[in-house]
Amino acid sequence: MIQMHRFALATLVAAVLLPMAPSHAWEPGGADLDKAIAGGDFTAYLQSASGFLAEKAAGKTDQAALTALIEDPQVRAAIDQRQLIAKCGAEKLGAFAKADPANAAFLGWLMKDTAALDLFLEGFVPLHLNAREQNNYSINTDALDRLRKIKAADPDLKDGLYLRVAIATAIAPPGSGAPGAGQGKTVDPVDRYKHYKEAHKNKELVPSFDDLTVWELQKVVQSGASNEDLAWGRQMIRDWRPDLLTDEAVVNSTSFVWRRNAPPQFYPFKGMKDVMAGGGKCGPRSSWSVFICQACGVPAAGVGQPAHACVAYKSANPMVEPQPGSHWKVGFGRGWQVSKLEGMGGPDFIAAVEDRAHRKEFVQVERLRWLAAALPAADQATPIMEVAHAIQKSLTTAKTDLTASLKAEEAEADPGAVKAAAEAKPAPAKVDPTKPRATGPVVAKDGKIHVEAGDYMATGGQISWGGQAPHVLLHDSVGGGKQVFFQQQMVSQWADYSVDVPESGTYEVVMKAACVNEGQDLEVCLGSVVLAKVPIALTHGLWQETAPVELKLEKGVQMLRVQTPTTEHKRGIALRWFELKRKS
Repeated sequence: MIQMHRFALATLVAAVLLPMAPSHAWEPGGADLDKAIAGGDFTAYLQSASGFLAEKAAGKTDQAALTALIEDPQVRAAIDQRQLIAKCGAEKLGAFAKADPANAAFLGWLMKDTAALDLFLEGFVPLHLNAREQNNYSINTDALDRLRKIKAADPDLKDGLYLRVAIATAIAPPGSGAPGAGQGKTVDPVDRYKHYKEAHKNKELVPSFDDLTVWELQKVVQSGASNEDLAWGRQMIRDWRPDLLTDEAVVNSTSFVWRRNAPPQFYPFKGMKDVMAGGGKCGPRSSWSVFICQACGVPAAGVGQPAHACVAYKSANPMVEPQPGSHWKVGFGRGWQVSKLEGMGGPDFIAAVEDRAHRKEFVQVERLRWLAAALPAADQATPIMEVAHAIQKSLTTAKTDLTASLKAEEAEADPGAVKAAAEAKPAPAKVDPTKPRATGPVVAKDGKIHVEAGDYMATGGQISWGGQAPHVLLHDSVGGGKQVFFQQQMVSQWADYSVDVPESGTYEVVMKAACVNEGQDLEVCLGSVVLAKVPIALTHGLWQETAPVELKLEKGVQMLRVQTPTTEHKRGIALRWFELKRKS
């Protein structure tokens, strides 16, 4: 009986509203939309869209009927167009349309391209469920203007990943996130869009970047760092620690931001190079974590904790530690239970991003919400919202450890850090470092003995904390070949190389190396004798050849050891090759 009354009321409402529409059969995106855009007056169009939707929704109260309804192309277009007008405000949207013929042409494209408008509206949906329920947020036409300019700068922009990047940049322009150390330069949104498009085309970003949603992409493109710093950050990882890019673990580079007060040559920070080289406590380390994730295409945000700051980031694999089961992880601090970000507590944030991970259902819920908001009769809107709430409640919540954190042992302001550090265990190396990679001694060619760093006979060392294994690490170099990495904070580590010295005498050794901190050295030894100490200049993570250092060698096959000094811990050095050349 109640169902019959609802149907009758909905039919009556539709009958009342329909005379407000033009005498011809109204449909979304037709001549009426062109007229509204040309005249800068969307009031009548808003009313017509509401009447159209009231008629289409009449009598539909169950989930199957309503979910089918919102997938109907015309209904979907009407819902989206009405939502844009309502959230921008008819007067403000009209003013935008009249301000410039280019604006009107842009609106003609956006409002008639339902797929693009879907993405734009979805990107504006608030994160917190309570804010979504209230549905009282607005859309600033500044975002429309930014998207118009981006589209004008890229005529090929139509759909797919680059459209999502463009929309994300329009909604969350550079610097719209929390400000970080070493940042502050204003970046044009068009330039930011081009920056990430070019980086993607050059395969500089993590593979999972291709699948990010508009909201997730906002947590990449909104970085307050300069485009120059973002490009440097990616190249630094590609040269110095390419494994972190391959494994989508660039956040781990935060371990190399020295926990100290940055010396005056680096502070005040002029850019992100200074943050890494100079170091800092939780604030700069948090800023670095967010920066390097965003530079490489990983969504990230700063996190506030009691007396501490750290990072939240999206993992390509939700089942990895820490917090297995959650798409987003918190690191370098304590767990979600004491975290605050995006205007909410950590557990609420996790629940919100998990909702968005169920994209099909998330879009259904929001589109039903927009449909209900378009209907003037509460009795017609109520069953629609009941279906939306039922879909929302059907979503499974990820079960995860809210107290866990990536590298909790490195959170110097975390009271539990000492305990976590004591429990931390080194991760196993991916490649067996005890297996020789060279088949024989390296011989001289063209007057030089050129030794690839990956062609060692053996490696070894003694671990202190934070290392993967008591050996150097072997990595694939970008562009081909192998490189080795002398890990940070090891008591000792070394790699042995067999070389065939053509004649006795004085030689010069040159290394192609990269490091991110000053005061780094590698030693060349024969047995227990140090033949040469090679200073590795601060290269900011980019490959650079060292200045020549002299050493004496005897003729014949010898086993040279390259090692970190045993008298002091070093902070991570990548080695691509070294050369020995007879001094003339």
